Amino acid sequence: MEGLTCNVDDHHPENGGYFIEGINGFGSIIDPTSNSKRKIANSTWAPGIAYADGSIKYCTGQFCSETCKTDGCPDIISGHTCSLVRFCYEADSGSDVWLMPNEMAMSQCNFSEATQICTPGDGSDDDCCNHKVEADDELKVYLFASKEGCVAGQKAAVQIDEFDDVGDACFGMGLTSSRIQGCTCNFEDREMSTLSEPCHSQFIAGCEYHSPDLSADNSCCDTKSCIGKHKDYSNPIGKAKEDDRKQLCNNDIPGRCLNSVDSIEDCCNTQCTNCGTDKNAFLEWATCTSGNSTSNSGSCGYGGHGGRYSVYECDFTKCTEGQTWHTGGNLYKNWISTVDPVANPPPSPAPTVGVGDVTSGANVRLHCGAVVSIVISVLLGMVLI
Repeated sequence: MEGLTCNVDDHHPENGGYFIEGINGFGSIIDPTSNSKRKIANSTWAPGIAYADGSIKYCTGQFCSETCKTDGCPDIISGHTCSLVRFCYEADSGSDVWLMPNEMAMSQCNFSEATQICTPGDGSDDDCCNHKVEADDELKVYLFASKEGCVAGQKAAVQIDEFDDVGDACFGMGLTSSRIQGCTCNFEDREMSTLSEPCHSQFIAGCEYHSPDLSADNSCCDTKSCIGKHKDYSNPIGKAKEDDRKQLCNNDIPGRCLNSVDSIEDCCNTQCTNCGTDKNAFLEWATCTSGNSTSNSGSCGYGGHGGRYSVYECDFTKCTEGQTWHTGGNLYKNWISTVDPVANPPPSPAPTVGVGDVTSGANVRLHCGAVVSIVISVLLGMVLI
């Protein structure tokens, strides 16, 4: 990213392309400068607050990695390029901000080789004090501390990663968000967004990019049935997306065809190429990734009875004769024997025998090669006689 400059077109849409990274995380209210219900950044910088300072912490949540559960992981703030790491404090608080050279210096509160970022008077400015992270800055952990408050825990560690790593992912989430159908890209239906920056703004940008033009009629917003550009087959974006999807279809594998508006689903009579936006803008196909021949069922996408993230099970016993995925049909049999081969072993080959078995009168089938061998042996015997 060398030479790249942060800007509002490619990065954050405010502050010249820089988003605010509060040194103390986030507050519990909406940012008053936001029109999209963004959480306010908490930039309070003071001694006595437990900041993420790189010390080892043991994770206890359900999404923790095994390493962080057993060995612990550094407690750090997740930051990105094109950001303003913000520190807010009163001018008479005695606080300042220094960039520490290494972990040992921060642990020992040794400022002999530290670089001052903010003076005691900088933190009370209208925009507080900011450490600007450029697009081409080194991706590493940056260590900050206050000279006066360091011993009291006024120190923090910020891991800087690439803006695009999270920005592109969140933009992509917005492109296919169900919020497009209900015109709620700016979280109009929520008290406050659960996303933090830079993901929040990039998600909204993606959501709005695929939102339809509703200048003439927005009645679809109330019924959550607005058709996004990515689902509109008459739109070049939607057509290209659906045509690309069909290229990857395998009609020999069953799946779940869901209408996301009326929640009608079909596992019995639809194939991949017939469940697309060219037929209905709200049809969604989920290929079965596994099958069970004992229960005649398949795991086909998500949104089962356990919630949106639970596996959805297609029950093929409900398919009637004549339907595409009826359990008695060849299409289903071929698929289930492939995905559940233990329960559906291929037919055993016919037993083979040698010449000796035939001459002993064994009533078995022979390989063609064995028959030819016998005929040659008999002819040679007649010649010798």
